[in-house]
Amino acid sequence: MPIDYDAVIRTFPWVAERDHNCILSPDSDGFLCGLLMSNVLGWHTKGFYDGKVLLLEEGLDKDDCIFLDLDINRSHIRSVGHHVVAYNKRLTDELQAKGVFQYSACIQPNNMRGFDGRNDFQLKYPFGTIHLLVGIIHAALPDHVKIAPEGIWPLLFADGVWNNLFGYTENCLDWMDWLGITDRAHILNRFFCGADYTVYEIMRGLDTFLRIRDEYNAKGSFSDGRYSTGGRTKRTGHNLRITDPRGKPINLVPDSNGATFAIHQRERDRVVGFIQQMAKHIGWDYSTEDWCWDRLCLTKFRKGDFSKGRLNNSSYMALMARHPFSLAMTSSQNIEYTEVIQPP
Repeated sequence: MPIDYDAVIRTFPWVAERDHNCILSPDSDGFLCGLLMSNVLGWHTKGFYDGKVLLLEEGLDKDDCIFLDLDINRSHIRSVGHHVVAYNKRLTDELQAKGVFQYSACIQPNNMRGFDGRNDFQLKYPFGTIHLLVGIIHAALPDHVKIAPEGIWPLLFADGVWNNLFGYTENCLDWMDWLGITDRAHILNRFFCGADYTVYEIMRGLDTFLRIRDEYNAKGSFSDGRYSTGGRTKRTGHNLRITDPRGKPINLVPDSNGATFAIHQRERDRVVGFIQQMAKHIGWDYSTEDWCWDRLCLTKFRKGDFSKGRLNNSSYMALMARHPFSLAMTSSQNIEYTEVIQPP
């Protein structure tokens, strides 16, 4: 059965409420979610979380914020995500009874359809959080959600949807039916089911958007008190980089009080530039007062995976017993997970 947007809104009424504070994944999908909720419901982006560190405006509690494009394994923390978070659905009831599988406050398409990584990885959700979230918000407030024609390019770009459409065609068609995109009343119908573009025109349009993204690729990073050029900076225009590959925080400048941080000006300028480009294409506004880039408190997490260990029912149960804060299956044989270093 297709998603029942009205039922989702009844179950998670906060998703259509005004003036919430949110925490985003630091990439194009998260940025689009932040723009949508800022423009339609007056939400405020107060921080970013990349699975290794959490940046949150001073004075706020993460438990009171809503995580967007992030699947949080806490029943008291609200979130909207799209990754596969269950390894074996046959174990879910047992894990829920033990209080360690806690996605009851997470709007999660794979969980809604009962998909897990062990049995259904090839059937997993192939779109971005923005494609789910915009359908929910449009169902709640149909007169308030507008997308400009040029919005097709960031919508196809987010989370590599343009690659998935032809790389996993059967799965994408199935999920388009489930999301209701094939219904003419859906906000995304004209972009995915219309006849406005030839395949060649879509390729050229995406190529232009990729060139725009590349204009915002990082030239370097700030770490240990200095800004260094070079490093892993290619094709980074759509990401806010707050940690290096080893999990070390980067691009954070201590504020004068020494207790909080600001995003380094070069990193902030290029990321805001890309967000503004997406906003221009999709027809939404980037409002400076709705986005926080300084006075950020830093929380570090411990990130791990099963690249050096075997993933099976036993090891999965052992992981969940440690109560990971978030996780995502990156293949049918691996889970990337985040644990709180000092749990409350």
